[in-house]
Amino acid sequence: MKTIYKHLGVALACTAFFLIPPFWAVRFVEGHAGIGVMLLLFLVIDPLYALGMGILAGLRVRRFWYVPVLNAFLFWAGACLSLEEMNPDFLVYTLAYLLIGGVAAAAARGIAWAAQKHKEKKAAP
Repeated sequence: MKTIYKHLGVALACTAFFLIPPFWAVRFVEGHAGIGVMLLLFLVIDPLYALGMGILAGLRVRRFWYVPVLNAFLFWAGACLSLEEMNPDFLVYTLAYLLIGGVAAAAARGIAWAAQKHKEKKAAP
């Protein structure tokens, strides 16, 4: 039971990445540059991060099944808190990041399963 707390701590520390950049972009970048930074975050950096965390979660699904859900939820919370409004458009991004992370986890698990089966088949006499 102790290992789940270690994994949860690591997952929470990694997903804190979703909370910090939007806050910095809103607070420290002014004018139209702030809009550009937010677009870069929403359309490039956050989807890549969701993809990476989904792949890592797919390698050990039984332990890390919650990571794509946690990423999506913390993105939504961070975006709403950073921009001080609860825009329904953030739910679209949240669902997209959840879908990206879930598909990446399923694909990584499928690839790992196929590689394991191939390895077992090759090792059999």
